[in-house]
Amino acid sequence: MKNHWIAITFLLLISESVHSQVNENRWFVEIGVNSINTENFDKSGYRIPSLSLSRYIFSNISLGINYSENEIESNEDLYYYSLDGIIKYNIPTETKIIGIATKPYIYLGYGLSNFGESDINFASKNTSYGPSYGLGIDFQISKNIALNTGLSYKSLNEKNAYSNLQHVVGIKFNFGKGDSDGDGVPDKKDKCPDHPGLNELNGCPDSDGDGINDLNDICPNSPGSSSQKGCPDSDGDGVNDNLDNCPNERGSKSNGGCKLPDLDKDGIPNLQDNCPNESGLLKYNGCPKFPPSLSFFLTNHSEFFFKFDSHKLSIIQKEKLYNLSKILSQYKYVKINVDGHASFEGDSIYNILLSKKRSNSIKNSLIDYGIDYSRINARGYGEEVPKYQDKPLSERRKNRRAVISINLDH
Repeated sequence: MKNHWIAITFLLLISESVHSQVNENRWFVEIGVNSINTENFDKSGYRIPSLSLSRYIFSNISLGINYSENEIESNEDLYYYSLDGIIKYNIPTETKIIGIATKPYIYLGYGLSNFGESDINFASKNTSYGPSYGLGIDFQISKNIALNTGLSYKSLNEKNAYSNLQHVVGIKFNFGKGDSDGDGVPDKKDKCPDHPGLNELNGCPDSDGDGINDLNDICPNSPGSSSQKGCPDSDGDGVNDNLDNCPNERGSKSNGGCKLPDLDKDGIPNLQDNCPNESGLLKYNGCPKFPPSLSFFLTNHSEFFFKFDSHKLSIIQKEKLYNLSKILSQYKYVKINVDGHASFEGDSIYNILLSKKRSNSIKNSLIDYGIDYSRINARGYGEEVPKYQDKPLSERRKNRRAVISINLDH
């Protein structure tokens, strides 16, 4: 028995020594009573001590050693000793029983077992090797003290060894910095000291695994992005799904995540569409490249005819140009060409000047009606582009004209 307490004292001294040297590390010691049932449950016993020393290496994961001994009652009493290296995983939970926080865990181990000798001797022929599997639960009664109960199974197939089921009830002491939630992050560094969390998030939990701690996550149970403060945005329109009236259709923030009204279905919202009732192009602010009203006008009124050696417009022609100015005022992106022409009578150079005057007459009239000069390209071709060639004189007179067309060069 003296050797037993020497072993306990030795492990406690180790824990204190490590604690004093590495004050930031998370160490804990468990001392308890263990009972053992061998294979087929035909041999059993219970005894003190069961001793464990462990240290957290990651959030909720620790490495340690377990030592236990027992005396198994049978026809011939057997002494039992075991020493195992273990890796333990604490299952994150905030479940409470009668107001006491519970922390379940599972672990895997591998180590030495000795049946038959009254003194500790792991170098004897009775020593066997094998894996162990266990689970348990801690009842956290204070920051650094917890009651513990656990169950483990050790598989041993060697001679003079027995696979066994072990029960442990004990008390657990935490050392080092305080760690209220037992997540392996000291309270001093833990931004969420009362909620088990992750080391990489300074001890805060991340329920949805999106890398944003629950304290800063507006949607802690739905993976999201940092730009949306932890909330998902399925359609990528900048409106969180929980606030988006149309979460699967990209929309506008100003319209609750839904698309803005678009009467002509050209993809340009009415608020941004200069032609909300006509399907158009973004380049033209929602208006068509060839407005129907302008196309109709040019189909029926594109030619303006002049008298011999004249560039003056009639009253009727000015009325037509006024109507054209109304259309151009509506479609401000449209530019036009005005091409002046002349008949074959007279000098060719003179006819070029005359045709230029005719196109400028139309340009100046439209400017008077409010159309910006930069939208009108006036040109003179003289007699170079006749429309009525080799025709009777009555027809050739129609070459004295100016023709309006849409400028496609912009």
